[in-house]
Amino acid sequence: MDPFPTYVDLADNPTTGQGHHWVFEHVEGVPLRFTLQSDGRLVFAGKQRRYEDGSEPPSVAPAIETVRSGFRRDAFREAVADPDSVTFYGIATGQHRIEYDWDELPAFLGYDVRVPGRGGLLTPERAHASFDRLGLAPAPPIDREVRADAIDPGREQFPDSDWADRPVAGLVFADKHGWRGRLLDPDRPPEPGASFDSPESAAKALVSADSAASGNVEATLRRIARRHRATLADGDVDPASAAFRSAVAEHLQRHSK
Repeated sequence: MDPFPTYVDLADNPTTGQGHHWVFEHVEGVPLRFTLQSDGRLVFAGKQRRYEDGSEPPSVAPAIETVRSGFRRDAFREAVADPDSVTFYGIATGQHRIEYDWDELPAFLGYDVRVPGRGGLLTPERAHASFDRLGLAPAPPIDREVRADAIDPGREQFPDSDWADRPVAGLVFADKHGWRGRLLDPDRPPEPGASFDSPESAAKALVSADSAASGNVEATLRRIARRHRATLADGDVDPASAAFRSAVAEHLQRHSK
């Protein structure tokens, strides 16, 4: 599995790629990459490590489930001569600063595809079409075919997000030669603070607020971990801990009575 593309921070380094660019909405979350192995298994990794079965953070699990259930393996094998050499890159969407419409925002959004046999990263239009054709949601384009000399990081506007009642968290720029850049909105809201200080109080607050909570502990825990990732981190609560899992199970049981 190949490493993630390098992104230039345009706030610090106001450069661009070459020729024409596509511009995408930067959606907050955790970077996620995956490949399809020759035995048909999908293998996932974050920035630093590969996720063995069940070892991914709970906040990332909904994205992995989405890819596993939606990825069209047969269509991919028919399109590529060496499937296990291809790496897909995207975001496991989750809470950071912006409160998205979590019921509408896909758990996974695809941004890039690396095909070594075709020169590396696909052009943005081909990557976008590839995710769509293979059953996964591509990152939403804001603009297409923008000339490099028309990009000015100091004057860029941040349009409304597709999934939030506010401007996008940032912009992702992609040229057709493998260059990638990112410009974050400096007016993003601060990270949310926690009103709890223990796994028990966190479970009580978040399970009660989760209108979709059911008797399924695992599904509820993963949904909470994705939608409240930053809040849990601020409260120093690890959603993968046995203490939090036990507290979620206890509060679900109370709600079912």
